[in-house]
Order: sequence, then C-alpha cells, then structure tokens
Amino acid sequence: MDLINEMKQKGISVNDKQTKVHIKVYEDNAGAIEIAKEKKYRPRTKHLNCKLHHFRHRVEVTKEINVHKIDTKDQPADMLTKPLREEDFVRHRTVVMGW
Repeated sequence: MDLINEMKQKGISVNDKQTKVHIKVYEDNAGAIEIAKEKKYRPRTKHLNCKLHHFRHRVEVTKEINVHKIDTKDQPADMLTKPLREEDFVRHRTVVMGW
C-alpha cells in the first residue's frame, strides 16, 4: 500500500520530496578523524571494510556527515564504553538526556 500515491490520487496536496539529513559526528581521536577525511591507505588501515568507504562517501561526496573534533573529557560516548566516576557519568547523562 502506497499511502502517498493514494493521497495524491484523492487530490490531497502532499510534499513528497526527500528530506535532507545532516549529521554531526564528534570524535576525540585524531587518527580516526584523519581516516574518515583522508583517502590514504596504510598497512594498519587496509583491513577496514566497506563501512568505512560508505562513511567516507557520506563525508566527502554527499556532505551529509560532518566530523568534528571534541575534547576527550567532553566525549559523551565514554558513558557507554568506559567505567567513569559518578560526576563524569552524571555530566554526560545531562548532555545526552537533558536531565
């Protein structure tokens, strides 16, 4: 069932243009930022699979993803990957959840 086509057939005005998405990625690792932005291959990066190429395409060609440098102590993803002190956990939780 194609709801948008049915609505058009009934004479209902529908905006069917695709939505443009812009994503900000915050990274605290300089090496990861360089790998995402530069098309250089080194012996230690040759194992990376097609996900990296898809990501690079979104960064370089379509400009849908922007990679930004963030300080290590301000990286909210650490809340999910590292054991943190309670103060740091609460600070990251506040940033991510707003409470």
